[in-house]
Amino acid sequence: MAPPLSAMGGLLVRQPDGWRWRDGSPEPRVRDLTAAQAFEFPRVRSIDPTTGAVAAYVSISRAALDEDADLLADVIAFAGARAIAVGGHRGTVEVPEEVWDVWASDRVIGLGWEPSDEAGILARAESLGARFG
Repeated sequence: MAPPLSAMGGLLVRQPDGWRWRDGSPEPRVRDLTAAQAFEFPRVRSIDPTTGAVAAYVSISRAALDEDADLLADVIAFAGARAIAVGGHRGTVEVPEEVWDVWASDRVIGLGWEPSDEAGILARAESLGARFG
C-alpha cells in the first residue's frame, strides 16, 4: 500500500477524513486537487481499437508523462487495452474521454487553498518547523 499523500515536506498529510497537520490537527482550509483539475489535456477524435468506431479521447503529451511517471502507469492500468500509444515511444497516449474523466476526477494528486487563506496556512506550517524563502 502506498504511503498517504503529503505536502510541505510531510507537514500536511491527506487522511481519509481530509488534510491534517503532522500533529494530527485538521486543516479545513485546504482541499484536494484532482488530476482533472490539474491537467487540461486536449480532447481529440480517434479510432477506438476495440470497436473500430470514432471516439472522443484525451491526448496526454509525452512531456506530461515524463514529468509524472506514475501518471502514465496509473492511467494506462485503468484504461487497459483502450489506451492508445500515438507516435511511438516519444508520442502521446490517448485515453478514452469517459475513462479519463472517471479516473482523473477520483485521482487526488495534491492540494490547494484559497489565496485569502495562504498566509494563515503558511504561518501554521512555520509553527510546525517549515522554513520558506
